[in-house]
Amino acid sequence: MHPRLMISDMVPERCDYLPGCMYKIWQDSSEFSYTTDAVFLGHFPHLVRQAQVLELGCGTGAVSLLLTGRGAAHVTAIDCNAKITRLLRRSVEDNGLQEKVAVLDGDIRSIKDFVQPESMDLIVANPPYRKNGNMRKVGTAACHELTASLEDFFRAAAFAVRYRGRFALVQLPERFTEAMGLAAKYGLQPKKLQWVHSAADKPAWIFLVEMVKGGSYGLEIMPPLIMYGEDGNLTKEAKKYYE
Repeated sequence: MHPRLMISDMVPERCDYLPGCMYKIWQDSSEFSYTTDAVFLGHFPHLVRQAQVLELGCGTGAVSLLLTGRGAAHVTAIDCNAKITRLLRRSVEDNGLQEKVAVLDGDIRSIKDFVQPESMDLIVANPPYRKNGNMRKVGTAACHELTASLEDFFRAAAFAVRYRGRFALVQLPERFTEAMGLAAKYGLQPKKLQWVHSAADKPAWIFLVEMVKGGSYGLEIMPPLIMYGEDGNLTKEAKKYYE
C-alpha cells in the first residue's frame, strides 16, 4: 500500500469519517482526497489553550477538523479552490462546527487581505510537494506548485503567526534543506522534527516539522514514525492516529 494512497477514489463526491475524531468529511475524488500525511499533521503540532489556528491551503479541511477535534478554540481554513471550500463548509455544518471553523475562499499569497498580522497561535500547512515532474490528472494544484510556492506558505505563515507562535509543516525529504532555508529567512526557528517511513527498511517519504516564530535554538528530533511492520499491517505507533 502506497503511503500517500487516496482513502477512496471510487465515488466522486462522498461523505467519509475522519480517523482520530470521527467527524464527517465531504470529499470529491475528482479534486483531491485527504491522505495519511494530513492525518499525521493534524496530530503533530502543540496546541496552546484557546488556540487560534490557521490552515493555509486547507483542501478538504482534514487537518482543520483534526485540530478542532483536539481542542482548538477556533480554526480558519483558507483555499483558492471553490469546489473544495464548498465541501468543507458542508463538513463544518454537518458536524455542527459553525462557531469553531471559518472557511475562506482566497489566495494565501494575499494573506493580508484575509487575516490580521500576528493573530494566530498556530499555522499549519500541507503544501504542494513538487515543483515539477509528471503532472497528476487528479488534484494537480494540490500536488504541484501551480498556485503557490513553498516560499509563499512560509511568507504567509510568518505574517499571520504571533511572536512565539508555531508553524507546522509536512513536506518531502528532498525539500528539507529548502524548507530550513526558508525557515531561517522568515524567522521561524525549527523546534521539533519527525521523519516518517513506510517501513523500517525504507527511506523516509515525508517529514513533519514544527517551527516557532522568534524561537531560540534547540531542535527536538523525535523517533521516526514507521507506518507498516514486517507483516504489512500498521504499526502500533501508526494505529494511534486512526483510533
